Amino acid sequence: MRPVFLFLLAFLGSVGFASAHPLLQNAMWMQFEPTRVHVAVNVSVREIAVAQNLVAKDDSFDGAALSAAAEKHRDYVGQHLKVSADGRALTGQVLRITDPPIFSEPEKTYYQYELEFTFAGPTPGKITVTQDMLREWPYALGTPWDVNYIVRLKRSDANEITTALLRPQQPTDFSTGWSAPSTQASEAPKAEGWRTFREYFWHGVMHILTGWDHLLFVAALVIATMNFWEMVKVIAAFTVAHTITLALSVFAIVRLPPWVVEPVIAISIIFVAVENVVRPQNAHSRLRLAVAFGFGLIHGLGFAGGLLDAMVGLPRIGTWIALGAFSLGVEVGHQVVVLPLFGALAAGRQQLQERFTRPALRYGSMFISLCGVYYLGVALHEQFFAR
Repeated sequence: MRPVFLFLLAFLGSVGFASAHPLLQNAMWMQFEPTRVHVAVNVSVREIAVAQNLVAKDDSFDGAALSAAAEKHRDYVGQHLKVSADGRALTGQVLRITDPPIFSEPEKTYYQYELEFTFAGPTPGKITVTQDMLREWPYALGTPWDVNYIVRLKRSDANEITTALLRPQQPTDFSTGWSAPSTQASEAPKAEGWRTFREYFWHGVMHILTGWDHLLFVAALVIATMNFWEMVKVIAAFTVAHTITLALSVFAIVRLPPWVVEPVIAISIIFVAVENVVRPQNAHSRLRLAVAFGFGLIHGLGFAGGLLDAMVGLPRIGTWIALGAFSLGVEVGHQVVVLPLFGALAAGRQQLQERFTRPALRYGSMFISLCGVYYLGVALHEQFFAR
């Protein structure tokens, strides 16, 4: 038991008092013009605080210190948002900074930075955008911050707006609709189904691989299974449930506020892990399938929190593509964890039998339950006390 608790303390110390997801979802607007690209990007107070080492006092930031940090942050934005035209890197300049219209949570309070990227010569046919915001600062041990942008872009002589998802360190190409060297207007750029699928697929994968709460719940389910078919059934029950509520949430049929969803997700981790210890026989019954399905409904609403903001502005067909791609990405992310974990447990049971099976279930579940208690404290703090 002692190594388990030592590892737990090291884990909690490295994570700090933070939420279960290092995801920050922002907005960006781009307009293509014959001689420049105009960009307006929202930057949250949380990002500024991380990059400028700004410390909150009593869960809030000093106004003068925050304004000074936001001004200092203009150089960082200019350096970490990169734009190129037909493969030629463009030099950007921050024109102005607009203060937040209202102040709320640090993740939802935004300064807006307006930048201009100019170019000479033929009007480009392709603009490429890359960003690596906060990648040099770890959110937790081995986990970097994940800053995404919902990009809405248009050409200055057209009315059609295209929406895309800009992920960190993933170059994204946008067609301007101009055929260089001619500056005559052509058909406005349109969202590509494959690009939408690819972007939202990876969004789903990374939402899981950086979401410790969901991974802990799945681990609590898998660690108690004794054979492959039992594992398939319990994961299938969880999958069907969270897919249902994710879809219902996307189409605004069923939604619950975060102050309900996040604590219940943490409770689900604790419940399953404790049940593994005190009533291990339940893990092999239909009751466990019901538990996986029931809590899966809540986890689906949690997944929706990482998708709804990222779908704003998508056309109807784009919404369906994004939902399907994100759901598939979530499942791939799950399997990246589930299959190796189940394989390692199966190998241990085969080699060591009872010397491995009971201690692995007991101590592994105790560790998961303590992590669940930690995340419950985090959820309660964020939803009720950090406001």
